[in-house]
Amino acid sequence: MNSRTSRTQMMYTLGFLFFLISAFASFFTGVKVGADKTEAKYSQLKDHPSAQEFSGSYQQQDLVTFYHNVFLPYREFKRNWNEQVGVLARSTDARQNAATLKNLSILADKQYDKVTQDSLFTNSPMLYESQLNILKSLTLFSQASSKVTAGASGAEAAKVLKSDNFTTSAVRFGLLAQKNFYDSMLKWGSKTHPSIPQQSGELKTLSFIQWKKMPLLLKNASIANIMLNRGIYAGYDPQDITAKIDDMIYSGTASSLKLNDIQSSVTLLISTGAVQEQDFIKWREQYYGKEIMPQLPFFYE
Repeated sequence: MNSRTSRTQMMYTLGFLFFLISAFASFFTGVKVGADKTEAKYSQLKDHPSAQEFSGSYQQQDLVTFYHNVFLPYREFKRNWNEQVGVLARSTDARQNAATLKNLSILADKQYDKVTQDSLFTNSPMLYESQLNILKSLTLFSQASSKVTAGASGAEAAKVLKSDNFTTSAVRFGLLAQKNFYDSMLKWGSKTHPSIPQQSGELKTLSFIQWKKMPLLLKNASIANIMLNRGIYAGYDPQDITAKIDDMIYSGTASSLKLNDIQSSVTLLISTGAVQEQDFIKWREQYYGKEIMPQLPFFYE
């Protein structure tokens, strides 16, 4: 009797351990599955001959079309996401918190549909990668919002949402897409202006002396790279940080604060919340009147 009971208990224990292991594996592979579903939907385009880079790629019209059809819908989503998560963090209404999470999921799905209305940019590989990464990001944001349970504490729900594996991966894909886009602008600039490099190169500490010699497109691409590596997911764009840094340098503020490089400047600006949307527009005429940049609305609006 005791032997039979022990065997039964052992079977229950083994079954329970198997369940835990399966649940653990499912949770940590969920992010990859969610992203891979989006990539698989468009995987047949990767081997298409036109996906190879050629002389007609990275035209200004490619950048403009991408901005309106892909980047702008995602930019709107990012702004709304940050705003709604802020609202959630301040709420103590359980029903309102549940509604906010549902709306975030709906918003991600809605913007996903907007982004997929037009064909992928197979003639410009980095734009192609950017669109694919945005689709992955929106997919994971939708899944993250759907899986978090809301209670009376909006602050706790917001904390769980932001730390969720799906959310952190969604943020990274979004920032990678942003870097792809800004690298594409750099590629565009280099095609007609030899002084502009084709790529930003490896991330390294940039002194102010190096920074001052860099064209605007290279500065922006470098900042997009820093934002990716630091997980800076905000409503403002790389050029807003660029403009804020340039103003700090030329106004003498950086010197008075004893700053010596771009990375430490970014750290200070982000930690103090000093960067705002439209900072680039604020200083565009003062610092960038002779700079080469594509005719994209967020450089002129």
